[in-house]
Amino acid sequence: MSQKTKKIKEKIIEGIRKFNEIRSPEAKVELVKIKGNEVLTEFSGHMCFTCGTYDYFEDFVYEMKDLRVDLEIKNFKRENNERYLVTFLVKGRKK
Repeated sequence: MSQKTKKIKEKIIEGIRKFNEIRSPEAKVELVKIKGNEVLTEFSGHMCFTCGTYDYFEDFVYEMKDLRVDLEIKNFKRENNERYLVTFLVKGRKK
């Protein structure tokens, strides 16, 4: 893992901690993996049953902007009506 990837991973973990501190138990995010410029996360919580679920994904993007990591949502899918797997792209980095 490159130094740059390690630094981004540390910031993502910090962003996850802040996100969960503010939004849990309604929404909780966990890091699944980082591969290249893709960050795979798992969102769970009561938000999985609301129409504003996508807003939580965007909230995470804004949380990361505060930490100077520019993410964009690549895709998401709901699994087992209990969680979402959300892939973010780290903008400005190549795979």
